[in-house]
Amino acid sequence: QGLALFSVSESFFKTTQVVEAAVANSMLCLLVGCVLAVDVGCAWSVATPLEILEDARELGEALEAVDECRAGSSDSGQQSCGFSVVQLRGQRRSHLGTESGYEAAPAHKVGWMQSERCAGTELHELAFLVRPKSLAQLQEVALDRTNPSSPNYRKWLSRTEVSDLTRNEQGLLELRAHLRAHAPEAAILHASRDGDLLRVRAPVATWESLLSTEFFVYKHEEHNSIILRSNSYLLPGALKEHVSGVLQAINFEQFIPKTMPGIDLNNGSRDTQQPFVSAMSWDNFTELQASIGPSLVSPTKLRKIYNMPAVAERGSDLAKMQAKTSQVVFGTINQHWSPSDRTRFEEAFGIPQDNYVKQLKGQTEGFSMSGDAMCRENTDACDEANLDVQYMMAMSPWTQIGYWYVPEHGTATFLDDFVARLVDEDHPPQVISISYAISEFGVSPAASDLFEISAMKLTLQGTTIVVASGDDGAASSLVRNRQECMGLHVEWPASSKWVTSVGATVGPASGQPEVVCQSNYTGPSTDGEAPGITSGGGYSQKVPKPAWQEGIHNESSRGVPDLSLLGHNYAMVIGGRWHYVDGTSASAPVLGGMLSLINSELIAAGRPTIGFLNPLLYATSSKSIFSDVTEGDNRCASVGAPCCGGYDAGPGWDPVTGMGSIDWQKLRDAIMASHV
Repeated sequence: QGLALFSVSESFFKTTQVVEAAVANSMLCLLVGCVLAVDVGCAWSVATPLEILEDARELGEALEAVDECRAGSSDSGQQSCGFSVVQLRGQRRSHLGTESGYEAAPAHKVGWMQSERCAGTELHELAFLVRPKSLAQLQEVALDRTNPSSPNYRKWLSRTEVSDLTRNEQGLLELRAHLRAHAPEAAILHASRDGDLLRVRAPVATWESLLSTEFFVYKHEEHNSIILRSNSYLLPGALKEHVSGVLQAINFEQFIPKTMPGIDLNNGSRDTQQPFVSAMSWDNFTELQASIGPSLVSPTKLRKIYNMPAVAERGSDLAKMQAKTSQVVFGTINQHWSPSDRTRFEEAFGIPQDNYVKQLKGQTEGFSMSGDAMCRENTDACDEANLDVQYMMAMSPWTQIGYWYVPEHGTATFLDDFVARLVDEDHPPQVISISYAISEFGVSPAASDLFEISAMKLTLQGTTIVVASGDDGAASSLVRNRQECMGLHVEWPASSKWVTSVGATVGPASGQPEVVCQSNYTGPSTDGEAPGITSGGGYSQKVPKPAWQEGIHNESSRGVPDLSLLGHNYAMVIGGRWHYVDGTSASAPVLGGMLSLINSELIAAGRPTIGFLNPLLYATSSKSIFSDVTEGDNRCASVGAPCCGGYDAGPGWDPVTGMGSIDWQKLRDAIMASHV
């Protein structure tokens, strides 16, 4: 069967050749990513010939309309790029998807180079994802409990009730029985509390036989890491009813921190693996402020700009009330936080030092990631962690805070630890802040499904998850890694429909109008100095439009971000010295701390915590809490990366700053006024 193959170079489409679809296990399989964008590697889904031809027809119509994505293009609408390279309007995450039991790795693996075949005796660990008892019922309950119009709004469930709703005992038994019968060498290492994640170790030859695949050694061209992965796998027919996918078979994606990429201001070189910290440093905050000027952001300034209350006095009833709340920041990539840096930061702004950061130790991590010496020796090892810890604590200093660290930064390890340390807990944290991301195109359906299910479980227990929307505009961190335009993509997990994604703005810190934080802006809102990052945003290619975004925009998928806060020139301490930093990874923990303050009032009043925020944010009655941001765009990525096209800010919600920035007092009043 002849099928057209399209290759993509930046925003240019060209029909190049005709290929034949492969036949595997009597199933015709052709990766949609090969049809839409071979060079991009958007290759998670499977299509039939008729569906391929339909996609080709859509692509042809777009080409005839000359609807290309041009960097720097501008028109009257919010969307400056009508047709993204891999963003066909009708395209979704998978034609057959996880229902078929087939998954393929992306064509582009971001630095991973295939080497030799794995030895059959090599041991390798996989994680099987067991479908929940009823996904439809889980979604229905989660939507009902987060709908401000429902009589069940914010009536959260206990951990036992969540387990009763989701645990698929029959599916878990079927999986265990199949492994005993067809993979007797396999050793079950761990089962999650709800039985939805089963970690198993077996020789590579066993997995190759069970999953109809071949495993190879992959080496990373930059950091010399080695992993064992396959290019695709097919679940046995007997497992498809109960197992939605497998982790650590085809997962190559890795998190990067969402601060500005590293730049040596002396020679202009960049390090795409480390976040930005100003090359210069200062002895104290006063010197830093004198050097940077009024655009410098501090906790004191944030409280004033966003109409927040003063820090509660030590020993006061208010401080005791706030101490009953909990919040967590996520860390990875060998990121340490420094207790002495945190203390020096808090002293400068009159923030009490009574509270301490609790290290959350996951299954694979047995040591604390706090270290003063590490931060003095290498600022790159502490910039992201220090930023998150210092500002989340600064916004709500009496709230109990945890540092959730995952040693490896791939999605498989992240999700495994996410389930083990947070989802399976009897009392999960009330607020979770994540300042890391992966370009959505590289996240497998199985990984995405597990996060969505896990986030719903946390939502049903009253947890709020806030995620940085990204620092590379509408092109995502993929453009930072590749240094070339590869279409428009949102970041994950910011694109999840169960998180609040947070973009970045500039301006109010220096008394100027609030505009988009973008790397090509040098106007008065930044004192003439361009930010290092561009607020991430756009439309998901995998997640359908949530109910709470109906009537907000005309696309059929999830729009990102939901709101924005300042993201430029944050003062922070690393290794005993003062620096400044840009990033949506500043915006996210700031919002997290703000929500913890509101949670404390709810708990004191005997009311349930906020939980999932978005349905309330998008409600018509809540629009007064926002300050609309209508100037700027996200066409350019972070400094040093290309401008690949994107979207304009405009009235109301837009895929650059979301609904705009918030007034904390108005947000607090809207939440407290809800009928719960």
